[in-house]
Amino acid sequence: MNDRLHRTDTLGSCKTVICGKQKMHWIEFQLLDEQGEPLANLPFRALNEATRSDFIPEYRGRTDAEGVIRLVGLLPLAINLLIDAELLAELLQNRRLRAQRAEPERPGFADRTPLYGPQRSGFSPIEQQAVAAGHGYHYLRIGQLCDRLPTFDPPLADARQPPAYHFPDPKFGGFTIGDDQLDRRHVLEVCPLRAWSLTLHHQAQYSLANAYNLGLMSILAYSLLPETERGSAEEFFLQQCLDLSRTPRVLDAGQNWPSLVTDVPFNQRYTLALMLDTQKADPPEGDTQLFYAISATQVLVAWRGTETNGIADLITDVTFRPTESKVAAYCEPKVPCGDLSPEGSVHMGFREAFEVATRSYRKDLGGTIPEKADDRKLFICGHSLGGALGMIHSASLKQHNPLLYTYGMPRTFTLKAIQSLSGLWHFRHVNDTDVVPRVPPEAALDNYLYDLYGTMGTVIGLSWSIGQSWLSSLFKHGDPYSHHGEVAMFFRTEQHQEQSIAPYPAYRNPQGQPYRSTISYKLQEMAKLYLVPSLSAAEEQQVEQAQKRLHASLDAASRARFFPPYSNPAVGRLLSIGDHFMSQYQPYIHNQLMESINPEREPLLERQVRRRKFEQQMKEYYGSIPADEYSRNSAFLELQKLIDRALQVTWQTEGGTEALQRFDAIADPMAFYEKTFG
Repeated sequence: MNDRLHRTDTLGSCKTVICGKQKMHWIEFQLLDEQGEPLANLPFRALNEATRSDFIPEYRGRTDAEGVIRLVGLLPLAINLLIDAELLAELLQNRRLRAQRAEPERPGFADRTPLYGPQRSGFSPIEQQAVAAGHGYHYLRIGQLCDRLPTFDPPLADARQPPAYHFPDPKFGGFTIGDDQLDRRHVLEVCPLRAWSLTLHHQAQYSLANAYNLGLMSILAYSLLPETERGSAEEFFLQQCLDLSRTPRVLDAGQNWPSLVTDVPFNQRYTLALMLDTQKADPPEGDTQLFYAISATQVLVAWRGTETNGIADLITDVTFRPTESKVAAYCEPKVPCGDLSPEGSVHMGFREAFEVATRSYRKDLGGTIPEKADDRKLFICGHSLGGALGMIHSASLKQHNPLLYTYGMPRTFTLKAIQSLSGLWHFRHVNDTDVVPRVPPEAALDNYLYDLYGTMGTVIGLSWSIGQSWLSSLFKHGDPYSHHGEVAMFFRTEQHQEQSIAPYPAYRNPQGQPYRSTISYKLQEMAKLYLVPSLSAAEEQQVEQAQKRLHASLDAASRARFFPPYSNPAVGRLLSIGDHFMSQYQPYIHNQLMESINPEREPLLERQVRRRKFEQQMKEYYGSIPADEYSRNSAFLELQKLIDRALQVTWQTEGGTEALQRFDAIADPMAFYEKTFG
């Protein structure tokens, strides 16, 4: 009898109960991963009250080739399934996640909803197939099946507190099916034992995935939250990257940026993430911040940029004097210092800020980071001042082949140093009229006045340097400050219509013709273009090899004219600090990433609509647009079309397609505003 509400009659003491042979039951479990592939040949144990009381032996065996466990001859009791932890962990680490996740909303303040609840019903294709076949369906994580905590290499930071997503059951009690769910198959979809890793490509070619993720890391470097608080660098890498229910996100002034992530085996997770702040060092010194994170394959360093309310940062920025290109803090006593570059000079303020960090955190910057970079890919990034510090850091670690992405970076080295660092992989982003990449001035700014009059020498020397920079607009000389790396430009392109008028028909020239004037009008439609001229150089090489076209969209001469080496493209408009902040840079990269993933989405993104209107305007006013402007805009529009190629390596990399599909499923085309006007 299987009625929990039944009670024997206490009044009739002589009742006789006659029953036949007890009915026996069966159950099947089918274990699948998220791709629908079976988890075969796994040892299991199945327990119920009869086995626990030694009435019958435990059920033991292995899953078959289809991942199926079949138990027969069961008493009508709840059955408990346990899988060997070590073998299950080994198998699940090598299985892939499906492209899309349920992405539940994170519980808000005072919301009692569990952080890791059951998977949303109707989301999984495996669930749909199981239900259609009449089977039971259950979505499980490894900790809900294994009989103990597996052994990990590298080990967990605290084995008493394993990642809550993967191990929600601290008692490792296994998975239980009630006695009312016997006599049917139960499909168990088991989440692979994976972790999130930023999708990054260590290569000499421009990558849109790199640009987006390293831009997010440059934003994250500004966070000064405690390491346990949501929004800190430590929380991002050590908690969010272990939560497979959601895409890791970077928080910034109310904005919530999704990252582009690939799933990797749990043993390749980020095991170290640390924010460094020289104001909190022992002893406190300066005002330089950075964080670094390390996984089995990556070393990532992000330097914080200028804080608008930070006086120390502003002093660092305007200490323009070029100085010797070496970092004394790296040097051992009585051992000559190695130069950042064999020739040229470096911005004194930036070098001193970097030296403060290396003195304060010698073990991290001089030990852990270069040691781990010996057998891992090294990525460095930063915005504004952070870009300059990242550039110096990359130069100091050039033997480790760093890949550097910067955003709104000021000039840091002089031309001779830049030329000697030509082998360093660096892509620097410039947002239209951002003024910061135009400083220090493109001029030779060293002078003897810096060495006179004590501390006043800095002020006097700077005054002379500013005057010298004005002269540099007339001619170049000496060893001027210059830019390193390949530029990626967010360029607001405009069109003008030229109209010839005769304001005074009665006034005529000696030939009897009326005097005429040409007036230029700015046309209504504008567009913001994402221009990476190095993509055009790669296109030129491919075209030459394939011999499919007579000319590239932007030939070498045009590239040199529009994007002069070691310098910034001319925008022809008033420079602005408003274009400098990461809140202005990141939306262009985010929306370009969305567009490149799915160029034919419906409805089209606003940026695509604007470009189409701009191109139509060019056709309508072809005869009255200045020839040089028309030629430039045509070349730039062709260059814009090449940006999709910056995702090719991501599509082709293992897990890259799923990463892009996952991002496309959660990205909001209306979330971040691209400023085109103003």
